[in-house]
Amino acid sequence: MIQDQYRILGVDASKESVKAAFKYLNGNDFLGAFINIIKSLQFPGWVKTQHSDGDGSKIILRLLMYFLTGNRLWLYGFVDDAWSMNLGDVAAGGFVEGEFLVTDTINLNAFNAPKDVLLAVIGERILELLILYGQYGFDNMTNNIRILGGETADLPRQVQTAVFDITVSGCMREAGVIKGDVRPGDRIWGFGSDGQAVWEKGPNSGIMSNGLTMGVTTLISPDYVAQFPNLLLAGAMFEGRYYVNDCPDILGGMTVVEALLSPTRQWAIVIKILIDKLKAAGALHLLHGISMNTGGGATKIKNVGTGGIRYCKRMPLPSPIFRLIQAESKEIWENIFRNFNCGVGLDIIGETGLAPYLVEVAHETGVRLYDLGLCQEGDPGKNSVALETPYGTFPY
Repeated sequence: MIQDQYRILGVDASKESVKAAFKYLNGNDFLGAFINIIKSLQFPGWVKTQHSDGDGSKIILRLLMYFLTGNRLWLYGFVDDAWSMNLGDVAAGGFVEGEFLVTDTINLNAFNAPKDVLLAVIGERILELLILYGQYGFDNMTNNIRILGGETADLPRQVQTAVFDITVSGCMREAGVIKGDVRPGDRIWGFGSDGQAVWEKGPNSGIMSNGLTMGVTTLISPDYVAQFPNLLLAGAMFEGRYYVNDCPDILGGMTVVEALLSPTRQWAIVIKILIDKLKAAGALHLLHGISMNTGGGATKIKNVGTGGIRYCKRMPLPSPIFRLIQAESKEIWENIFRNFNCGVGLDIIGETGLAPYLVEVAHETGVRLYDLGLCQEGDPGKNSVALETPYGTFPY
């Protein structure tokens, strides 16, 4: 693999070192599922999961916009990102029913970040998200989301501004697990990460919450670091040529900052709509796997299914924000597709009969649907991905 700029910036998109370090510790009773899921010892027939993730480095640009404008609405998206990065991942394992417990952790340097404002935003936006999710079925005694508080840590010697993470625990009946029982001959579809879902208030660039360290560093002007020297660690810089309100033609009317700060789509809603349709039709068996394309980008699908599946995907033209990042960074496209979702936020794997249900979901949600390709038999013991893209074919 050619060394990529994301790794040079200190970020491991594939998380291979993490997987190696914890491979003997992580519990998982469903090896093909997208997430780790364990069977309940106390309640036979029930399963549990827990997932932690956050907004990552995206909050730095959100804070910059707050400092520039004084408008706290720029901050709301860090809650959306952390929320979707967790609820979406557990939903990809089938957890769109049962009981969900949510806690949050914010690590702060109150000298450099507005602590009271950030805490208020967390409370306000979580309440709004609970209302939104309630409108899509996460709203009753047998399918609910409960907030259990969390941790606010003042760490001025360890944290430059702020880091926000959420942990979600889920419990449901084992029959609902999307096990990742992928087989050669299965089809692959994708839901677009860009555009505008029916519940979204404006267009989304599709950036989601991975690759932002590279994206922001590549695009945003270093003048902002001189203006706000406490925003980044000493010696760290932005290296781009754009100011936040610049509108490059390629973005089609979006500003650079609007594109970079587009929140991660609430994929758990899309997944729940699909699963509910399949259950109502007695067709859940058609669905074999789901991948939410965050860390690992367009190659994340390798995490689904047991070893030996070759995922052959025909990728559409990447969304404008990814083409802009590539043009400015000069990163090779092979690495761009590894580090970014490139416009396809969710992969769906299953039998041909899934197609009409997916079309219905796309119509109801306003989220674009792609027919991506086919699962083939690969090398025993190891999943692989082959991406056919407008810029070449890349094996992973």
